[in-house]
Amino acid sequence: MTMLILGSHSFYYEKVAQQIQTLLPDRSGRMLLIGLAADEDFAASILRREVNSLGMAGFDRSRITVFEPASAEAAMQQDYSYIAVLGGNTFRLLHQVCKFGLDSFIREQFAKGAHYMGFSAGAYLACPDIFPASGLDDSNEITDGDLTALHLTDDYVFCHYGEDDLHDARRLQKLRYQLGDRVTVHPIGMDDVLVL
Repeated sequence: MTMLILGSHSFYYEKVAQQIQTLLPDRSGRMLLIGLAADEDFAASILRREVNSLGMAGFDRSRITVFEPASAEAAMQQDYSYIAVLGGNTFRLLHQVCKFGLDSFIREQFAKGAHYMGFSAGAYLACPDIFPASGLDDSNEITDGDLTALHLTDDYVFCHYGEDDLHDARRLQKLRYQLGDRVTVHPIGMDDVLVL
C-alpha cells in the first residue's frame, strides 16, 4: 500500500525517524531526496544532514539520489520506492518543483507505488494547494499566483502545530473557516507523523 507520510520535521528528528522506521520496515528501495525549498547555501548542509540521518534510520545511502537541478533529467529517468521532500520556503519549493517538472514526475511515481514523505513545506506540497502556508512563508518565489500543489490528498495540513499554542489554535480555526466545512485540516505537531 502506498503511503503519504507527512510531518513538520524530517529524519533528523529522532522521534520522526523512529515513526518512519516503524511505518517502513523495508527501507532498501531507491529514494529521491528533494531539498529545493531552502536557498542554495543552506540546502547543501541540510541535504548532508538528511542523508546522514537517513543512513542512521536504516536507508541505504548508496540508493539515495539527491535531486540536483544540473542532473534533473537523469534523476527523473529512474523509478523510486520513496520520494522525500524537505522543508523550507513553501513557495520556493512549489516554484522549483514546477520549474523542473517534478510535479508530474512525483505524481507519476506516487501512482506507481512510491511512498511520499513530505516535511513542512514538503507536507504542504502534497495537498491540493499551498494556501495554508500563505501566512507563514514569503511568497515572492511565485509570480503567477498559482498555489496549486501536487494534490496527492484532498486533505490539508497545518505544520509545526503547537509551537505557539494560542496563536496556532487561532490560525487553525481561521484556516478551517477559510477552507470550509467540506475540507479536513490535520494539525501536525513537532514530533508527529501523519499517514494518509
